[in-house]
Amino acid sequence: MARARVLLSACISIIGLMVAFDAGAEPSRPEKVQAALEAWLAERAPLEKVTGIAAYISLGDPGPAVEAFAGTTGRSPSDGPISQGTLFQMGSTSKSFTAAVILKSEAASKLSLDDTIGKWLPEYRAWQDISIRRLLNMTSGIPNYSETEAMSRLWVEEPQRDLSAEELVRMVYPSSSNRFPVTTGYHYSNTNYILASMIAERASGKPFRDLVHELVIEPLGLHSTFYESGTYPEAVIRRLAHGYFENPACTDYQPKDCEQSWNLPLIGRDVRAMSSSWTQAAGGAVSNPRDVNRWMRAVFAGKVVPPKQQNEWLQMVSTRTGAPLAEVSSEDPRGFSLGLVQAILGPMGAHWFYEGETLGFRTLYVWFAQDDILITVQTNSQPADGMDRLHDAAVAIYEAIKPPTSP
Repeated sequence: MARARVLLSACISIIGLMVAFDAGAEPSRPEKVQAALEAWLAERAPLEKVTGIAAYISLGDPGPAVEAFAGTTGRSPSDGPISQGTLFQMGSTSKSFTAAVILKSEAASKLSLDDTIGKWLPEYRAWQDISIRRLLNMTSGIPNYSETEAMSRLWVEEPQRDLSAEELVRMVYPSSSNRFPVTTGYHYSNTNYILASMIAERASGKPFRDLVHELVIEPLGLHSTFYESGTYPEAVIRRLAHGYFENPACTDYQPKDCEQSWNLPLIGRDVRAMSSSWTQAAGGAVSNPRDVNRWMRAVFAGKVVPPKQQNEWLQMVSTRTGAPLAEVSSEDPRGFSLGLVQAILGPMGAHWFYEGETLGFRTLYVWFAQDDILITVQTNSQPADGMDRLHDAAVAIYEAIKPPTSP
């Protein structure tokens, strides 16, 4: 269930989301952004069961920038408004942290993307020939622990339990009583990133939590970004918006004719205080839109790793075939690199973006490179399948502030 919603298939449908302004003077950029957020929230809150949305838009580096918020942090009358201090779980947008840790470790000659699981984690003999590169670009064929009944039972019955990386991997490791389908080509699996973090720990001799802080959060000055492999401190939880699970869909490993999801008991639950140990390196960071935006600008500007590793970071495989993909096209419109996604978004062309999702939060960024505009939005639910329109908010913002088209 922690899989990122990396499909913006309906992205262009929102061009129909119109923002009305009062007649008179042309609204300022902040006014346009605020109106776009409020219009999105008014339309989508009843459908996606969210209570608020936050956005940060950078127009070039170092700026200018626009920051806006709408709604409240939760469903209680006592919950305050969304603000700059409000945090959201990043979900799989924080897979880029894991990629950065691996690539920086490679640059320091501690490992290579072509190293295998067998070299670093010999206890997993069934996967011994799979390289780190294939873990990060989702071509390993390893099953996804977050779609299993074991994971769902833990969410429902033991939401405060801190799980180890080894426990997560054990949910899908092949045994006589544990058989999940092995895939070929591209297949999204959070297990890949848990294994990558375990390799990073073996290569460095440090906990993965410390590596994220030392190699990502501290060097970039991400003061509102946090990463823990287990339960977050109370001071961080207090800043989190309340997050609501509202998705009745069956999981990938339930029968195709499934009538009731393993996750049904979670419906309506506020997951803010649950242990995030179930996601860890696959999507466990917490942040605000400003920091996510700053981080992704640094990634795409090549400021995080040396040129060799930057080139490796952006090398894509087709999400359709799993084969190397030099560039996306109308015939092959979506590519996955190392924790990053590029896709043809209708008439808007090719863009880097990612939408990460946890049980009660969503984080989306879209980089409009031709205009040097990077938009980040965050909200507080996992809605029913087919109801997610967070990308509508990002496109509405872009349409409101994009440079005028030359005649």
